[in-house]
Amino acid sequence: MAASSSSACASMVKMLSPRVFINFRGDELRKNFISHLEQALEKGNIHYFIDTQVVPSEDIEILFKEIEDSKIALAVFSERYSEAKWCLNELVKIMEMVDEKKLRVIPIFFKVTVDDVKHQRGNFGINLHGNHTDRSNFPKWVKALKSVTAKMGLTSAGYGTERELIDAIVRAVEEVQAIISKEGEGTNLLSTNISSVTVSYSRDTSIGRTREQPRTDPTLYGIEQMLEQLEDKLFDFGCAESRIVGIVGMPGIGKTSLATAYYNKYNNEVVFHKNVLSIREKSKSHGTQWLKNTLLNGQDFDEKADMFSKKILCVLDDVSHKDQVNFLSTKREWINRGSKVVITTRDKSSIEELVDDIYVVPCLNDKEALQLFNSHAFNDQTTSATGTFPDLTKRFVEYAEGNPRALEELGKEICGREEAHWKERLATLPDRCNQNILIDWKISYDNLTDQQKDVFLDIACFFRSEEEDYVNCLLDGTKAVRDLTEKHLICISAGRIEMHNLMCTLGKELGSSDQNKSGERMWNPIKAIPVLCSEHVSEGTSKVRGFFLDTSRSISRGIALNEDTFSKSFDHSNLRYLKIYGSVYPQQCKVNLPEGLEFPFQEIRYLHWLTFPLKELPPDFNPNNLIDLRLPYSKIIKVWETAKDAPRLKWVDLSYSTNLVDLSALSKAKDLLRLNLEGCTKLSELPREMKYMKSLVFINLRGCVMISSLPPKLDLIFLKTLILSGCTNFNKFVLYSENLEILRLDGTAIKSLPTTIQKFKKLVLLNLKDCKKLEFLPDCLDKLKALEELILSGCAKFTRFPDIKENMENLQILLLDGTSVEEVPNILLHCAKFKDQLVYQRPFRMNEVSLLRRLCLSGNQKIRSLGSNMSQLYHLKWIDLKDCTALESISTLPPNLQCLDAHNCISLKTVASPLALLIPTTQQVPSSFIFTNCEKLEHVAKSEIICCAHNKSRLLSEALNRHNQGFASEALVATSFPGSEVPAWFSHRASGAELEPELPQHWSENGFVGIALCAIVSFNDHKTQNNKLQVKCKCVFNNVETSLSNFDCHIGGLSETSDKERPIKSSHVFIGYTNWLNIKNCLEDDSMKGYIPTKGFIKFEVTDDTKEVMNCEILRCGFSLVHESGSWEASSMKENVRQGGSILSRLVRGIKWLFNI
Repeated sequence: MAASSSSACASMVKMLSPRVFINFRGDELRKNFISHLEQALEKGNIHYFIDTQVVPSEDIEILFKEIEDSKIALAVFSERYSEAKWCLNELVKIMEMVDEKKLRVIPIFFKVTVDDVKHQRGNFGINLHGNHTDRSNFPKWVKALKSVTAKMGLTSAGYGTERELIDAIVRAVEEVQAIISKEGEGTNLLSTNISSVTVSYSRDTSIGRTREQPRTDPTLYGIEQMLEQLEDKLFDFGCAESRIVGIVGMPGIGKTSLATAYYNKYNNEVVFHKNVLSIREKSKSHGTQWLKNTLLNGQDFDEKADMFSKKILCVLDDVSHKDQVNFLSTKREWINRGSKVVITTRDKSSIEELVDDIYVVPCLNDKEALQLFNSHAFNDQTTSATGTFPDLTKRFVEYAEGNPRALEELGKEICGREEAHWKERLATLPDRCNQNILIDWKISYDNLTDQQKDVFLDIACFFRSEEEDYVNCLLDGTKAVRDLTEKHLICISAGRIEMHNLMCTLGKELGSSDQNKSGERMWNPIKAIPVLCSEHVSEGTSKVRGFFLDTSRSISRGIALNEDTFSKSFDHSNLRYLKIYGSVYPQQCKVNLPEGLEFPFQEIRYLHWLTFPLKELPPDFNPNNLIDLRLPYSKIIKVWETAKDAPRLKWVDLSYSTNLVDLSALSKAKDLLRLNLEGCTKLSELPREMKYMKSLVFINLRGCVMISSLPPKLDLIFLKTLILSGCTNFNKFVLYSENLEILRLDGTAIKSLPTTIQKFKKLVLLNLKDCKKLEFLPDCLDKLKALEELILSGCAKFTRFPDIKENMENLQILLLDGTSVEEVPNILLHCAKFKDQLVYQRPFRMNEVSLLRRLCLSGNQKIRSLGSNMSQLYHLKWIDLKDCTALESISTLPPNLQCLDAHNCISLKTVASPLALLIPTTQQVPSSFIFTNCEKLEHVAKSEIICCAHNKSRLLSEALNRHNQGFASEALVATSFPGSEVPAWFSHRASGAELEPELPQHWSENGFVGIALCAIVSFNDHKTQNNKLQVKCKCVFNNVETSLSNFDCHIGGLSETSDKERPIKSSHVFIGYTNWLNIKNCLEDDSMKGYIPTKGFIKFEVTDDTKEVMNCEILRCGFSLVHESGSWEASSMKENVRQGGSILSRLVRGIKWLFNI
């Protein structure tokens, strides 16, 4: 009886408790996770409802009624949840109830992440977008998914087993039921302090309601976005996983501000929270154990420690050494689940082994930086807009490079000062650091090792923006460079070592001190000049590590140095870097050595002397440590009298040393990487020992007109670039190199290439331009599988392109202008066999076509036709046929062509129909079809050109509309050809250069996509050279009440400048199509509704891209609205197209053929 009474009581309690509605995808979870959850809910006497009690065919409204009768909803998200329309509609109803404060929702993320659901990513997103053809419900589904992820929830990733997750769900439900019950007793839910409850699984501590988050300090510019990015790395407070995240960045970037903002925003989410500031300073005073003692109050770090027995939020600011936080990594499992620990540091290596993730604080963007600077630089903000202050402000902001502390200190430094002081301070910024920044940022420098300090100062003073590999080699600094990068004193960008402007100023200021252990770095001409003047020389007193002298900034007249100037001025065992150069006039250097030069420096690694005045380097110069030798425009005849050991020498630049005749002195430099001999016009041969320089990767012999060949048996396995451009006597090319990527033989005297070039498997560029004696290329050319660019321009004797039998799968640029080839090369894919059939015997597929993007045949006098395969060059964008005087016909062009220039093809009569295959596109690049001076072009061909241009413009207009790209100031498609009449299909035509069209009613409806513009131009034998010829127009569209649009548009012209005069004969038709999205957007604006344009004013002109061309006259002009293909086909233009089906049907046929449908 007692048992029965107890059971009845439990049942009654269960029925009276707030009911839970379970929303889930049944197939995936019902027999496992959901069944276990049901058992747990039953055991906890929790009243719940799941849809297994309703047959699937029942109306969704029945389930909506069940949701309305519930007080709590569990939304269980899984990968396949988004497949079920039923589940998504339930969720929409649930969130509607939540918004009405009639329901609380607890999202459960079962083997999916919160971001997957919120942003519909991963398999969750794929299932959503791939299983619902009806898109009408998508907006409300997406809104519901984003809303529910903002609520408190649980993620399976935060729990070790499903049982632990289910227990957490039950506890969460019980706690929310308790809150609802208290609300029923009169407790206002909105005033309930839910943080006292042990629910610890969300940032939003109130289920089913929103809570206003603490606002961040509005003066912390850019902090909101940074906070969001940091929150993503720390996860929601609803996640049971503990997270330790490091905030790193250079000094002054805002690490402490960001961590404090996060702490202030979320410290009320947890029972225990602590913000520990200035750990570096306090550890310096109290030892590395200070932090541990402070956090644990003297307790051992174990599972019983008061602090870590609870879910915590802890910020540890300015950690400088890993010993300070090592205690956290040893027993990390004792940190309570759901805890968040944020550590800020300048040195990433100090926390790398401890943290789960690292957030690198970014610089402020331009707008934020300007706001921050102005807030400190101006007491009266109106002053910032007067005089030259806007320009000066911009220059200060640019120099600070988005660093908040730098912006603040520089602003404070010049606040209230006159413009003259601003200009004066700007001039000194690269040389003199702000003192407050110097004191703060120098802390990072002081914590470096001696080697790290040396590398930092060398980079700041001498080698900023140099390539990383180069600096590592020159400074022996691979590890130091890596360490400096982790300490955010330098950064690596695009393979180069970069440094913040103010960090560089700091380094230069520190480096120029004579108190440095490694010696002084002289980079300032004001300080360097006295060292060279003999009256200031005091023997052996200067311990100088580097001496850089820019003569353009310091020497107005040439100076003559004594032979012992350097040897007396600098410590022989300390000088490493010597550079004498002219930054303004790179071919002029005003330092002379009439008596010769003593150079007994043993540690010299970098010697750069522009216009070195001696015939050879000093005999006492020992190059044992020399790594980089640069003597451009020097007077040397040979480097040394005899060869010297240079075991570390890797870079040699003797370019434009026009007296150089002998290079044998470098024959022992076996590890040489780069050799630049450009412009050494008297050098007739290279040393035979070059074959032993196996490390060479770059050789530049451009303009070495006396060299006729390379040394015999030259096998340079690592060589990547060989430049022989302009070596007019070079007539025999023999080289072995498996890694060659760039070969420039343009302007040489070679007649052919050897068959051994087929071994250049990695060759990307082969330049043979203006090889006037070149007659043919070997048939093995198609073995160059990596070749992307082949240039044969100006090879007048080149008559036959080799027969291509294999796929040159990467060839993208083929320039044959000025050659004598008689037919277009066969550059389509050629496979030996494909199911016993040659490829060309069957329709091709996209992955089998050539990648050719650019083809130039201009100036060819023999080609009569382009051949039938041109349309299959799917990726071809640009065809240059200028001055192909024998060309009579053009076959169907490929679908993605952007430019066809057939200027002065005087024999051209016909073009194919269709002229080009057209397919729907996502690209919005303007296209042009130029047929100027094609006087024999037939009327049908002109109609086909117009037809092709129109259809291509329609496709591009639709692409612009789809991608919301806005108005295009350049015509989407432009074409030009000889003619004197505006085509009849233009709805508005006029004589002269001006036109005032009246627009029909409802013109913007019925598939409107853009406008067509036409101008008839009389050139009177005009000749264009150097400047581009452009036909432009100014358009104004308005109605009686207001002007709605005013814009300029290019409608055509010649594609590029030319060294030769390009005469244009007779009159020509220029037609341009452009979209009109600015008008359409205006019509959609609420404030402009009803103000539909009813008339326009259009004025045309011809310019050379700088000014109007006066001897060109606009005879007639035209304007027409352009609609979609159906409307177009109904127009009179249809009669001008050759018979054989509508434009649309030809378009469809083209697409089917192209894709082999």
